[in-house]
Order: sequence, then structure tokens, then C-alpha cells
Amino acid sequence: MINFHKLGYLDLRKLKTFIDSKSFWLHTYNPNWLFLWSDLYKPEISFTNDFIYIRFLMPDIGMCYFPPFGNGDLAKGIEIMRDDAKENGYDFYIAPISEEYKFDFMNLGIKIHENEQFNSYIYQAVDLSIYSQSKLKKKRQAVDEFRRTYKNGFVKMINKDEFPQVLEFMNDWNVKVQSDSVDNSFFAKLNMIKQAMEHLYELDIIALELSDGEKIIGILIGTLMNNEGCVHALITIPGIKGAEEELLSSFARTVQANVKYINLESDKGSKELRKNKESYCPNRQEKFYATFSL
Repeated sequence: MINFHKLGYLDLRKLKTFIDSKSFWLHTYNPNWLFLWSDLYKPEISFTNDFIYIRFLMPDIGMCYFPPFGNGDLAKGIEIMRDDAKENGYDFYIAPISEEYKFDFMNLGIKIHENEQFNSYIYQAVDLSIYSQSKLKKKRQAVDEFRRTYKNGFVKMINKDEFPQVLEFMNDWNVKVQSDSVDNSFFAKLNMIKQAMEHLYELDIIALELSDGEKIIGILIGTLMNNEGCVHALITIPGIKGAEEELLSSFARTVQANVKYINLESDKGSKELRKNKESYCPNRQEKFYATFSL
């Protein structure tokens, strides 16, 4: 049995040291993503001499194990995870498996499949910073319309003292969304934002707010991993044209001195989210692979 414990803030530095030494692109490999969404995914971690083991709860699937991170014998690491799953009564799934690990699993004779709903959408930061390319003309026009409509609007970094205003915004957003359609992810998003605000400075989180000049009408929570800026939450009051585009553009401009790419994470199988992410014209999708039950 693997001696797992709940992923905590103090684990992130050790995990980040390993991640930063690799060329990972999946947003699910971002240690901050795991930590910020820990209330939803319940990640657990274990450090051994050979490997870093991680397991988490995948909605609608159950417990999933990351590939064992490290330089040990991969086949042995997988067997150790298989034994842990058996001892705890879990079906044994390994996910997410990135392109870096794909052929390692294939060489071991382990069948894997692409789970498209969790693929990461990757963009050039410069493309999103000013929407200058012709393919993004509609995004640029939306920003121009927002700025004409909200002449006193602005984007700025969020600080911890503004947590009450952020909570007020989330409540306003939830009321508006629920009046238009059902959104069952409110509490997961709210808990994620609480986690981000609590560790705002320790995790080097890029947290932006969009104001119409009087109140917050949008927020963005992002972090950096290797050569990409990952957007973990992008929430705007529905019906305000150009608000999302303005926030995302501001984030891209904020991070493009340090990273070349922006990761807008996955569409989670939502047709609406897929259409939205594709509208920003991604350079590519980083594929998310998983095993069948082993």
C-alpha cells in the first residue's frame, strides 16, 4: 500500500521541482491546478525514493492514478499502484497520461485511449494579447465594443483585501447564471476561488478582476507552468459583450514576458465550452490519455 496523504501547500514545492524539469503541457499536471481544485478532486500524494505517486477522484469515473513521476522502473511503479487500488477496493485507472508517457505505456503493452473532453487547448500568448490576427477579428471587435460601452472599465490585479467584493461578484454571477440556465459547478468554483485567495501570494497566482468602473464584473485566476500560462478560472457576468475577451487579453499581456503559450484547459465535454475555446483559434490541443481499467 502506498502511504498517501492529502495534497497540501507544503507538497507543492517538491512536486513543482519535478514538473518544472519536464516539458509537460497538460493543465492537469500543473501542481497549482491540483491544489486549487483540491476540494473537487481530493488529490492525495506520496513521495518515495523512486517515484512521486498521486491519485485523485475523477467525477463519473472514480479514483484515478497519475503515472508514477520519477526515474524508477515504470512497470514496477504501476504494479505498486495496482496493488494500492486493489487493497482499497478501487477500479484501477491511470490518468492523465500525457504525450510524454504515451509510448512508455504502449511499450509495456498497456492499452490507452484519448479522452478528448480533457484535452488542453493551447494558444500563442501573443495572439490572445491583442487579437491582431484576422482570424481573431471578432474578438478584437468585442473588446472594442466593451471599451466603448464601459468607458470607466478597467482590469487590475486582485489583492487579498478584496475577497469580500470577489464573493459578492460570485453571488451576483450565480444569480444571473441560474436565471439563464442551471450551472451545477458554482460551489466547486467558489471553493477554488477561496483557495486561490487564501494562497494568493504564496503560489504566485495571477488573479485579475474586471470592473465596469463601479463593481467587479469578471475575474480570472491563472498560474504559470513551464512555458505556459494556465487559466484555471475565467468568469464574467453573462450578457456583457467583450468582458471575457478583455480579461483574457489582459492576462496574456501580463504573462507573455515569461511564457509563450496560454493554456485554457479543457472543455469537459461541453459543446458550449468547446465552441467558445475553438473561437479563440487554438494552435493545438494537448491530448489527455487514460488507461482502461487494469
